[in-house]
Amino acid sequence: MLKPEKMVKIAIIGSKEQLAATSEILYKLNMLHIENPVEDEHFKIGVPFEKAGHISRTLLQIRSYISYLKLDPSRISVKKKFRKADIEEKLSAKLSEYQEQIGAKLEEIRRINETLKSIETEISNLEPLKIIGVPTKLLKDYKSIRCFVGLIKKDPTEELKKITSDFDLIIKEYEDLFVIAVFVKAEYGEEFFKVLQEYAFKELSVPDMEIDSRIAEIEKTKDELITKKGKLEADIEELKVKESELILAIEEHLSMEVEKAELPLKALTSKHTFVLVGYVPEKEIDRFKKEVGSRNLIVEQLDMDEHEIPPTKLKNPNFIKNFEILSKTYAVPKYKEIDPTFIMAIFFPIFFGLMLGDIGYGLLIVVLSLYLKRIFKTDGWQKLLNIGLASGIVSIIFGFIYGEFFGPFIVPGIKNPNEAHFFGDLLVGLYDFNHGHPLFDRVEEFGVKVLLFIVLIIGMIKMLWGFSMGFYNVYIEHGIKEAILEKGCWISGILGLFCIIFGFSYNLGIFTSPPHDGFGKILPENLYVFENTVKEARAVPLPIPGLVNGWEAGLNYFYLVALPLIVIWFLIFLKAEIPKMGVFGVIMAVELLTWLGQTISYARLLAIGLSSVYIAFVINYLSIKVALEPGMAIFPLAIIVMLLGHGVNFLLGILDPGLQSLRLHYVEFFTKFFEGGGKEYTPFGRVRKFIDEGGE
Repeated sequence: MLKPEKMVKIAIIGSKEQLAATSEILYKLNMLHIENPVEDEHFKIGVPFEKAGHISRTLLQIRSYISYLKLDPSRISVKKKFRKADIEEKLSAKLSEYQEQIGAKLEEIRRINETLKSIETEISNLEPLKIIGVPTKLLKDYKSIRCFVGLIKKDPTEELKKITSDFDLIIKEYEDLFVIAVFVKAEYGEEFFKVLQEYAFKELSVPDMEIDSRIAEIEKTKDELITKKGKLEADIEELKVKESELILAIEEHLSMEVEKAELPLKALTSKHTFVLVGYVPEKEIDRFKKEVGSRNLIVEQLDMDEHEIPPTKLKNPNFIKNFEILSKTYAVPKYKEIDPTFIMAIFFPIFFGLMLGDIGYGLLIVVLSLYLKRIFKTDGWQKLLNIGLASGIVSIIFGFIYGEFFGPFIVPGIKNPNEAHFFGDLLVGLYDFNHGHPLFDRVEEFGVKVLLFIVLIIGMIKMLWGFSMGFYNVYIEHGIKEAILEKGCWISGILGLFCIIFGFSYNLGIFTSPPHDGFGKILPENLYVFENTVKEARAVPLPIPGLVNGWEAGLNYFYLVALPLIVIWFLIFLKAEIPKMGVFGVIMAVELLTWLGQTISYARLLAIGLSSVYIAFVINYLSIKVALEPGMAIFPLAIIVMLLGHGVNFLLGILDPGLQSLRLHYVEFFTKFFEGGGKEYTPFGRVRKFIDEGGE
């Protein structure tokens, strides 16, 4: 699960006449990842089979129909699968039928659309002519007079008068332009036209009949065309409902045939022989050899050299596979590299829930994910929504731990929960087993300190985990010495830094429990009381070496452990880096501090969560003050404030935890061990959705 599947390199050799049959068997097996061939003086890349061109053209045609019909294979539930033989038998007749019922009608619809477009253009030209108010017969067909009718940006009268004052002009406003009709003697026509052009004159075509009659005529034609177009579209839609599965099955069949016909492009051929080189998963090699070898083909297992990079085929359980979409977005693991998907599948939802941590928001994410899963059926969307579903469930769990339902129902300094939350009394009842208190309150001061310490511990563990896996990767690639020099020194250095942080936290009293009420609630400065549950305040020191009287520290053993670890890091680093740097400098200290900064970066798990909590608290507080007396007592406005506020906070609650969780993996974790750069395993063949694999 943490490593990709082991691959075996093979070569398939056979006579050229067998290549077509080989294509069929390899496509059906769907196991062989074929390497791109390299030509030499004896073997050249083959040419596609003769049928490839015809099939490609037919496929292009059927895909154009699918595009127009907006057929999405992922949204169609397959009621029955088609046999390949049945499709081949019906193919010619169906293609002719589709050409007549879809292709010809689409062409007619295209012509109708062009006609409708020209009609709209004519109508847009006629509308301004109506404003002029002059009969159309008076706007054209003069012998000694030039008439200019059109749209213009502004009144050109003054410029025209500079040429001659002997002209008639009608000008009226039309939208943000002017519609104009100018009558002038023919001898001044060209000069007038030049002036009008300077004013962005656009000539309008004047019809032979009266404008109202022409508009009525073309409106009638427009209605007839729209009716005809609707009938054609209804006929096509009826065919879509009836034939959608068969159309997609034909597309799938033709796609397969094109891929099989183009196999020679992946083969090396001589006059009589072909060679295919590729990789097969080790667990499938025996079945592969049996199936292919039975066709009088030679299957030869090849040795892989040290620097060869086979394709990567990840092996993860179904739930873990959902997170491959996130890990592959960063990079595809190399063949011998650790696959980080399993780790991401564990920590991404935990980080998301740790930050969001709200029952209400978590429930919304779960409901939204389940709803969208019914709409978006593509593999990518299904995986993303499964991730959302898992993250929502974890958010609900953390929400129960924190005691938050669209915000905290208990806030330090507020005695009555209904002053800060609509459902305060109800939620207090939910925690009767804990005297009305949440299991862990991240809002109050001590909870913040503890949670900060917890997220930093998580950061430390993840950093060490990353370097440990990086150690393993380098060991596999280059041996134990390189692993110690490249990753081992940083493991020692980071451990030393962690011990310093622990020592510092220890001196601050993080490891002690301050006075509380017996139920984990702190007294007295953050006192909040429900009924009579307060017991005698007391301090409970934790049994840590060097601790004296609860808050005072004696000898700090963390610092003592840190010293030799830092020295070991320093010595290994000198051995590893000085030959590379030439002159020793401050680079190593800067790099170590970079890792410290990345550890502290995990504090965002606390910061993002608290920002969401306090935004929700403010929204609830304002909503209640708007809804109830002695506030504004405007309940409808309070509902609007609450819905808008929580809507925005919900969107932020999805985006921020999601992006920050990705960052903590991509930047703070993957960089310690994960290089990527692998090539994904893509076998020759496909999983068929509409064609029965057993009905060849």
